[in-house]
Amino acid sequence: MARVIFENVYKSFSHRSHSESRSTLDKHSQGVGDKPSSFQKHQNNSVTVLRNINLEVKDGEFMVLVGPYGCGKSTLLRLLGGLENLSGGNIYIGDRIVNQIPPKARDIAMVFQNYALYPHLNVYDNIAFGLRRSDSVSRTDSQKVQDSKKNSTSNLLESALGGITRSLPRKFRYLSSKEKAIRKQVRYVASLLQIESLLYRLPKELSGGQKQRVALGRAIARNPQVFLMDEPLSNLDAKLRTETRAQIVQLQKQLGITTIYVTHDQTEAMTMGDRIAVMKGGEIQQIASPLEIYNQPANRFVAEFIGSPPMNFLPVELIDQRSEQRESAVLGVSPMSNFRKKAPSFDGGACSDSLTLIHPDFRITLPASWREILQNQRHNKFLLGIRPQYFFVSAESSDISLKVNLVEALGSETYIRGTLFNDANRSITASLPPDTRVALGESINLSINLGKIHLFDADSQIRLS
Repeated sequence: MARVIFENVYKSFSHRSHSESRSTLDKHSQGVGDKPSSFQKHQNNSVTVLRNINLEVKDGEFMVLVGPYGCGKSTLLRLLGGLENLSGGNIYIGDRIVNQIPPKARDIAMVFQNYALYPHLNVYDNIAFGLRRSDSVSRTDSQKVQDSKKNSTSNLLESALGGITRSLPRKFRYLSSKEKAIRKQVRYVASLLQIESLLYRLPKELSGGQKQRVALGRAIARNPQVFLMDEPLSNLDAKLRTETRAQIVQLQKQLGITTIYVTHDQTEAMTMGDRIAVMKGGEIQQIASPLEIYNQPANRFVAEFIGSPPMNFLPVELIDQRSEQRESAVLGVSPMSNFRKKAPSFDGGACSDSLTLIHPDFRITLPASWREILQNQRHNKFLLGIRPQYFFVSAESSDISLKVNLVEALGSETYIRGTLFNDANRSITASLPPDTRVALGESINLSINLGKIHLFDADSQIRLS
């Protein structure tokens, strides 16, 4: 087991011919710790797919890389696996810089989206394939030293006997000491994955879920320092995906192997990872635990990407009643006179020192805790973020009214989607209790849990905190 560090990692693909691009990338990857300027000068027409990636995955941690298609998450995984060349920066596995180390020497195991099983080999031989071509069978260092000191004649004899008896029925075949260790490891992995009854089937005789477990078993059997998983559940149906992801998490906790898991599915990210790295456009937007990502998103993209249905965003203007009162005392005008010229009147009034969010369709008075957060803001235009789960129907009062355009009754909850009366182009989604009855075209009045709202800078789209 080992920690993994990405240090100022960059990756670019050139538009030039494949051979020319390959030689250029090889030359740049030889310079450990190269900065982006050292290769951008030579690749004016290149496409940068990863930039300034700094990430540390702790020993034994389950790290999930999540983001939309094309954000660079799979490329980052392939760089760690040695399947792509670095354009700049360093990658560490444990205490080793692995920039120049070939994939087979990095002590990693990768699980692919398309399983990558050998069709002519049965399940047993697929799992044993990597073990037969390496020294990764579970043996102690002293055992390996003893094996290296064995008489070469004995090794030749074992190899010859194995070859001669290979065509015989399984129980009559001669097994070398290494093959016995491999058999023990394969059967141990098969028991972990509950595929003992499948060991002598060919891949074509397996279901999608069974194939995925075989692919996982091949990775587990090698007992690597790091697991790399590139969207391994994408080809499975919904029920099987739920079962398999729980099994992967359980196995990872049991084995304690550092795991980096790539997915575009935010549900997988939230339920599987110890921490999540959210990516967009080749850059990491936020690294945090699942609940921190959900409750304290760094910016609008993270808030919108994590959570289903996604967060609602509304442009609002902030009115500070306290400062307006001070200005009106000097100018001799009513503190709300300017506001009433711009927006419709509302029932009720705000407290004399309150902060109020104004939208053409509603007005919300913020809790007092927001004053400290907003006191240093130089402008008064923000994006109000509200998750669908934090709307509720209130008989006493309401914050917002919608015209309902869509109703999705799921049994456990009901999603409604509607538009504001003064902004028909802006859609709002709310998650309500399953017994909520509402028809298409009706108007519904909703209140907001003000303790769960978010405000984002209208320009930078960074969350205010």
